[in-house]
Amino acid sequence: MSSIPLTFNNGQTSTTSEIVVVSEGGRKRPGERGKSYLVTNLVKDGADKNNRPLYKREIYSFDSVSDAKSFQFKIDNGTFKEDSQAAAQSGGSLIATGSTKDGVKSFEYTNNAEDWQKTKSGEKQIKNASRKQVENIGRDEGGVVRNHTTEFAKKKVGDAKDDSIDAAENELEKKKKERSGIGRKKYDNLFYPSFIKKSNQDKLRISILKPKLQVSSEGSSNRRDRFQAFKTRGEGVRLPYDIPKGEMFYSRRGKLVGYGEAEAFEAAQDRIYARGDNQTKPEFNKEIIGSVTLPIPNGVSDQNAVNFGAGTLNPAQKELSNIAFKTILEGVSEGGRQARKAFDKAVKNKNIQRAVAGYISGTAVGIDPNEILSRLDGTIFNNNLALLFKGPTLRPFTFQFTLSPRDRGEAVQVQKIIRAFKQSSATQKTTGDIFLAAPNTYGLQFFKGPTPHSFLPQFKECALLNVGVNYMPDNSYMTYEDSSMVSYSLTLSFQELEPIFNSDFEDLDNNTDRTIGF
Repeated sequence: MSSIPLTFNNGQTSTTSEIVVVSEGGRKRPGERGKSYLVTNLVKDGADKNNRPLYKREIYSFDSVSDAKSFQFKIDNGTFKEDSQAAAQSGGSLIATGSTKDGVKSFEYTNNAEDWQKTKSGEKQIKNASRKQVENIGRDEGGVVRNHTTEFAKKKVGDAKDDSIDAAENELEKKKKERSGIGRKKYDNLFYPSFIKKSNQDKLRISILKPKLQVSSEGSSNRRDRFQAFKTRGEGVRLPYDIPKGEMFYSRRGKLVGYGEAEAFEAAQDRIYARGDNQTKPEFNKEIIGSVTLPIPNGVSDQNAVNFGAGTLNPAQKELSNIAFKTILEGVSEGGRQARKAFDKAVKNKNIQRAVAGYISGTAVGIDPNEILSRLDGTIFNNNLALLFKGPTLRPFTFQFTLSPRDRGEAVQVQKIIRAFKQSSATQKTTGDIFLAAPNTYGLQFFKGPTPHSFLPQFKECALLNVGVNYMPDNSYMTYEDSSMVSYSLTLSFQELEPIFNSDFEDLDNNTDRTIGF
């Protein structure tokens, strides 16, 4: 059995390609259209049952040559344990992946890929660029790498494998559709204005959610405080000790890590802890299938209200309720004794006799007993009026945004944002149109730069009750050359799915308030 090298020539388990530029529409010069600097990262991925070396490729997109070079340096020098951290620190996005494993595609886009990159022209450019990049890596690394990455370097081999997988997946998707609804399964991650995607501007992120199956609650972890990454001097940031076994970062639990690794854990913690007791919380029960990020609107407010109302209970009703309680809780004999006491009391007290007579006679003829008593001697029952707790309420939230796209790219984003809200909030039909299913629900969160905003309220899972769009907020029809509106007014009315309870807030008996809470 031949020995398989565990690393590339750089001494690492990953190696990067040269940088290749691709542009929307195939343009080579920078302009208003999209432009990306691509780097293919080739990763050692073990061996199959026949001791054949396996590889995966990661195609990263950068906005500048300097960002791409920074990524190359970090990978080739092993700066980060995970390649995704090196990309994030360099401002890059993983737009496509592939693997030489059986049953895994050689090329597949991620959710980070931009729309123009997914077009026929964009995909052709990216595939051709990555093929050449892998081919050059194989030439530099030698025969083992060159001979076992043919799915990445040769069009016919890769396409044949992917077509075969597509055929199998299409059959599987067909079966899934037969037993599921026909609602949209995925939305884009949308941003307005476009620069907010990479800026530290405060923002509101609205995630579109759909239900997903729960896993076993065995081995669940207890309540935890949310982890927040922050830059420190000296020792670094210590990860939590209760990271579940089998999850990413398990080997790093309780250890000091750098800011990059802490930031990666912060982003992944909801998925890591989405098990056990945490599954009772709605936010851990849902899969995010898209999102819209917008500036924080003006006039953010909330009302945490409970429902109190007037309650009455006249003496006759009180006696009857006592008898009923005794009967239910302590048996018929005790209820009988209570009824006997009430009877004896009525026999001895003339006022009670009159009150009972008035109550019974009024009830019998369908007249308010108080009216009979008032007619006789000007008295009424003491109704024991009190303000009583009736129950919690559900919080509503209404946000208004003015969307004024500055170019063609932002106009398309606004168009997609409006459509995403309208479509996701619409009632869904099930297969065969026999039943109707609930619309998607939403997760709302304010951010201060990259971290959750501690001075604005948190939200529970919400329903979107109303989507209002004014296409002419200035009461005049104004468009750009492509007919897109100059400005839109978007109004979103949300309401939480469940009330706020005392236990939803962090335990602050020690007076360590860190957030506004709900």
